[in-house]
Amino acid sequence: MKKVLIIFVVVLLFLPLFSGCAKKESILKVGTSADYPPFEYVDEKTKEFVGFDLDLMRLLGKKMGYDKVEIVNMDFDTIIPSLQTDKIDVGAACITITNERLQQADAVPYLSTGQSILVKKDSPFTPKTFEDLSNHKIGVQKGTTGEEAIDKAVTDGKIKNADIRRYTSVVLAITDLQNGNIDAVVIDTPVATYYSTKQDFKVTGELVSEEAGLFVKKGNTELKSKLEKALSEIKGTQEWVDLINKYFGGQ
Repeated sequence: MKKVLIIFVVVLLFLPLFSGCAKKESILKVGTSADYPPFEYVDEKTKEFVGFDLDLMRLLGKKMGYDKVEIVNMDFDTIIPSLQTDKIDVGAACITITNERLQQADAVPYLSTGQSILVKKDSPFTPKTFEDLSNHKIGVQKGTTGEEAIDKAVTDGKIKNADIRRYTSVVLAITDLQNGNIDAVVIDTPVATYYSTKQDFKVTGELVSEEAGLFVKKGNTELKSKLEKALSEIKGTQEWVDLINKYFGGQ
């Protein structure tokens, strides 16, 4: 009996060691700015992070063999710095691929997009070009290619005497547009289309064409290759079609 008791005690002593040897859960940390429907936003009912980018990252994470995809919400302009400091593994927030961003991080293209002009549905103001935005109040989100495009158009003399309002969130810009504080918002085309179908807005013109990418830390070729492979395996499948239909209505 004493011998059995000793064996039992020894087993209990070694249990923590065995549990410590168990496989650690693999987590893919995805940084986003959840204020940009239909790409990333908070579901009002469930309070969960949802959207095209986030659903796509959950599919990709599973395809790459991760146990869990953790969504980390942050300001848009802190996503790439967070990649550089290893706070996140992937940046997924409808981030347009630009030469400047590619100097700071690597990217995997996944969706063609652009910058469009959104106005109130009953507005007599129907701009189609940069020049049309002159002498008006224009809203843009800080740190986006929409802001860059507008700033360049101002510098190039295409937009004259405009009041450019800069917002930390596209939701704030849309709210000001709704309240009549600005005349138009320049945002990603799919987002502009989303708001035009959900609320009393209309898209009057597309200014530039772009491509969005999933961003990883500069030099992280292993993760980039995994993303590229997983994305190529998902694109064209029924899962991809369902995702496009769910958030863009089959666009």
